[in-house]
Amino acid sequence: MAKVDVSRYVGKWYEIARYPQWFQKDCVSATADYSRNKDGTVKVVNTCIRADGSQRSITGVAKPVDAEANRFQVSFPGNWYSKLIPVPEEGNYWVIDVTPGYQQAIVGTPDRKSLWFLSRSPRVPETVFEKMKSTAKEQGFDPAKLEIDAHAKIGG
Repeated sequence: MAKVDVSRYVGKWYEIARYPQWFQKDCVSATADYSRNKDGTVKVVNTCIRADGSQRSITGVAKPVDAEANRFQVSFPGNWYSKLIPVPEEGNYWVIDVTPGYQQAIVGTPDRKSLWFLSRSPRVPETVFEKMKSTAKEQGFDPAKLEIDAHAKIGG
């Protein structure tokens, strides 16, 4: 995959599917908003949407680790678990794939325990979703573990 153009990657993304995560336990869907910081890092605002419609957000920062390999270290300073979960040197946010128009992206972790399918819209054509699953599988992820977000619309 080619190097991710951060200026095209920033903005709002809807989570379409994910591996279940303890920190997203009560989330039926989620969004991620990325914006550039002056120091070259990226501001990350992840928002969890609960079944009752309430929301909670967490703000972090993504630092490029290996720009050519699309790897970032994402941390959430000031949160209690940030001290408990070390961020690996090789990064914990790997952009595995992004479509040419920056409409969909696949993000995973090097240990293959976390996977997210992101889209600029909650609607994703079935063919695109199947291609995303295929790409994730080629990278060593198990698409059968994915949970579809409540706001996601897959298909026509």
